[in-house]
Amino acid sequence: MDLAQELCHRVTIQSKTPGYDENNYETDPIWTDFKKLWAKVEFLSVKDSINAKAAGSQTTARLKLRKRSDITTEMRVLWDGYTFEIVSPPKPDNLNGKIYMTLELAVLE
Repeated sequence: MDLAQELCHRVTIQSKTPGYDENNYETDPIWTDFKKLWAKVEFLSVKDSINAKAAGSQTTARLKLRKRSDITTEMRVLWDGYTFEIVSPPKPDNLNGKIYMTLELAVLE
């Protein structure tokens, strides 16, 4: 299966922007849509979840998408009613590091 067929989930990447009240004082940041991208969202298996928790990781899912340099751990991911925190820097693909990247995600309550 090629990458285009594999990236079958439409996700929204959001970033924080400063919020301001009616007196122009800074308030809590506001999440705004940054990009809508095709990706593959994959929840960890039970075995992987147990291993992740044992290692102290918050990871509950992985997000695979085409390689890009503008997504950071300061952002979050929306998909299918879930809101995910990005808990690790992007990991490059094993082939040559230039095709796709994988992000580790944790479901936000």
